[in-house]
Amino acid sequence: MTSDITEISSALYEEFWEVNLTSDLCAHFLSKLKHCNIRILSHATSCSFKIEEPNAITDNDLLCLPEAGLSIDFKQTSNIFLQANLLSEDRLDLVFTSRDRHEQLTIEVPKSEEQSLIFLTKELIKSHDQLPKKATFTKKQRRLCPCCKEKQEKTKSRISCHPLYHIISFACFLNQDVFLEMHGCMASCSRTFLPERECHPQGVISLASTDSIVAIDLAEVFQSIGRIKNIEGEESSIFQCYNSHGNLLLSLIQHNRKLFEAWSQIKEETQGD
Repeated sequence: MTSDITEISSALYEEFWEVNLTSDLCAHFLSKLKHCNIRILSHATSCSFKIEEPNAITDNDLLCLPEAGLSIDFKQTSNIFLQANLLSEDRLDLVFTSRDRHEQLTIEVPKSEEQSLIFLTKELIKSHDQLPKKATFTKKQRRLCPCCKEKQEKTKSRISCHPLYHIISFACFLNQDVFLEMHGCMASCSRTFLPERECHPQGVISLASTDSIVAIDLAEVFQSIGRIKNIEGEESSIFQCYNSHGNLLLSLIQHNRKLFEAWSQIKEETQGD
């Protein structure tokens, strides 16, 4: 079987293999894995984490990994490709691209997972010499009015002018778990972090825990709404973040009132920015 994997790996250095996976077939594939890494990319957020012994459940076209807080809607999937991992010779990538090409989900499969990889090759539809355009991720470029465009450029050049930057900073300062929900058409994911803040150029802020990393492009967040809600008997601060078209991108939750109490003050101080 090892020789089969060697042949597959060799072929995938020059080819991209389109595979036919339903939610049930994908669940069967995942059930054979001992572990894998998952990466999710959208125009406003990205997330990566590791899963041990994934246990998927399906409901028609919906696949869920409860322990990872991940769901994939196969109705929103355009195509699925098996390809070489550009950063590691020990892994192959199973890449899902959404119909609008604005979301991409990658399952990094170790080559040692021979049974799973052999299973995938049985679902091969077609091999391609180069990756088709329909399988490539494209960053969503929405039309913005001059005011929104100016606001976006300001966030990219000075991230501290965005209210959510201060909320995330304060959440990190409180040294308490943050619950993040990332909302996508094809893939949605929920992660719990004890965050450490790290800023990057161009308005991006990232949160890291021992097993996962989330990055948020604050330049894509044009509206944030905060409120208090009782969750499992605890008063919790909830912030829902929207893009320029009013679509929900992200929800941030922390089980305390302090974060919400800081919200009004932060909004006041950044109002003039």
